[in-house]
Amino acid sequence: MKVEWYAVLVAGVGILLWLRGAVLGSALSVLFFSLFSGGAALILGHSTVTPVSFAIIFLLAHLILSLFKRTTHLKIGLTVNLFIIIYCSYGAMTAYLLPKIFYRAMAVPPLLQNGQHTFYVSNVLHYSPQNLTTAIYLLGTLLAAVAGGAASADPNSRRALVTWGLVIAWVQTAFGLLGIVPGASAIIKLFRNATYAELVQTTTGGYSRISGISPEPSAYAAYAFFWFVLMTELWLRDVRPRLTGATAFALGLMIAACTSTTGYASIAVYAVIMLGRFVIAPRSLRISKAIPIVMIGLVGAVAALAAFNLSSHLAFVVGHVLQQLTVGKADTQSGQQRLYWAATAIKAFRVTWGLGIGAGSFRSSSLLLAIMGSTGVIGLTAFLAHFFKILKPLRRDTYDLPGDPNKAIAVAAAWTACAGLIPQLISFPTPDPSYLFGIVGGLALGWRRVPRTRRAPATGRLSLMPKRSPGIPTLAEW
Repeated sequence: MKVEWYAVLVAGVGILLWLRGAVLGSALSVLFFSLFSGGAALILGHSTVTPVSFAIIFLLAHLILSLFKRTTHLKIGLTVNLFIIIYCSYGAMTAYLLPKIFYRAMAVPPLLQNGQHTFYVSNVLHYSPQNLTTAIYLLGTLLAAVAGGAASADPNSRRALVTWGLVIAWVQTAFGLLGIVPGASAIIKLFRNATYAELVQTTTGGYSRISGISPEPSAYAAYAFFWFVLMTELWLRDVRPRLTGATAFALGLMIAACTSTTGYASIAVYAVIMLGRFVIAPRSLRISKAIPIVMIGLVGAVAALAAFNLSSHLAFVVGHVLQQLTVGKADTQSGQQRLYWAATAIKAFRVTWGLGIGAGSFRSSSLLLAIMGSTGVIGLTAFLAHFFKILKPLRRDTYDLPGDPNKAIAVAAAWTACAGLIPQLISFPTPDPSYLFGIVGGLALGWRRVPRTRRAPATGRLSLMPKRSPGIPTLAEW
């Protein structure tokens, strides 16, 4: 085992938060360390323990310690996350049982490719170390969700998410810019010290795709997209609009510069969702917000046309790249491989009569297909129940732009947790929805829960004077 500098940093932060912080601090540290997806805290042979996975251990310990102080917070975390607890627990159980029950029932592409260059590689279904690894990740997501729900009871949790969301977004932007700066490779290697392959590809025309410290451009784009959604939702609701608006714009530029199919498709799907929200609830997009969006789009289109007019070679290169990454994707080896993975998930669901073949048993091309093929009807139902419990699509405040900043941040977090899954729904190999989804979804559930109130005992007197409600901070205070 090799201990890297990340381990020392994560351990130091974790212990400090044990001594002087709250569960909220440990949950936010997990969000922060998720930045370093290309890093390694521990290297165990050919396996890598990422900083965020190492931080989850300290989060678990902090939750256990919190039992001696604030049991009500932990109770909230457990109560609001019932469906994700069922999903992750059941998924971890299937990882051990189902590959043994359906042993040799079909051939599946292994979750860990091990650098194999055969696009249609497959092995007979069997229990493997990847089943155990995926089960551990699912239990980590369960823990993250419970911690997020518990942290939502902290009165500083809303302000903390906004502040640390801004910090994480700008660090992610800085990593992307650093990756294209000449001579900055030594700094990138310091942060990207994991043992797995780095898929930094060069597209037509010699353009170096942006990947920051992530192992590949699509991973960078997917992570940036999650925080892009949060910043956009906060900006729409006038929560620190100058900072959140500028941050969303910067992240949008970085996603575009990644030239990632996943990034482009995620932006397109999110735009369609925004349009649908506007149709359902016209008040969900104010004129003061619509005008900047339209202006940015027009300015970008004019600038692109001017650049293409000045350089025909640039127009050819950009057109060829976009063609390869969009409509021509299905004709590429990568596109055909993803179709093969998707077909495997559907076959696994059909062959097992809706039970699935176990989490981690195969490599899929979409989170939803991975859940369906791995955990079957039970897992898919539990996951969708948790998803809709976060989003609450039938509630009016899900679409309106509330003036109360507390409610605004809660709804923004809900949209972020759900819409932030778009990249994983497009391209993702495992049924684990990630720590980000767990923590931010847990926070949103805790903030938006409706506490049960006890009926006041009858006093024999009827009061017509309303009770005075506590003051609510204005938007300017945020």
